[in-house]
Amino acid sequence: LRTTALLVLVLCLAAGLPQARAGEAETIAAVNAAAAALDNAFERQSAKEIKSMMTADHIAVSSYYGAPQTVAEQIASLPELKYDQTIIGAVKVDVLGPDAAMRTFTARLDGTYKGKPIPSPVFVTAIMVRQDGQWKERLYQITAVEP
Repeated sequence: LRTTALLVLVLCLAAGLPQARAGEAETIAAVNAAAAALDNAFERQSAKEIKSMMTADHIAVSSYYGAPQTVAEQIASLPELKYDQTIIGAVKVDVLGPDAAMRTFTARLDGTYKGKPIPSPVFVTAIMVRQDGQWKERLYQITAVEP
């Protein structure tokens, strides 16, 4: 009887996997689209768009900022940031729950912050959360890695 109950449970769970994977694929696509839009807004230095695509309590951490920065601090420092980002290899998105995901990748950054070269290549980690139906960035951390 236990074997039959276990088999029924496994079959029920397996039947739900394709639907869960389809939903996860949609989430990954939405997270990647939101992140690409935010990257584009940074490259164009659109403060209004940047603010709308980040959570109010967003924190950015990078070696070139010198300390964690809030949204307001990042927006204030936009005139000092000149860069172009090229993603190297695959972008990985781990769905952490229905309203949270972690996006990681390696990138080459070409540019400066306050006139000093930005370290490159880097490993990027972004935590994305869904608020009011929109994916927004909550945390952005850049770690310089060996070339």
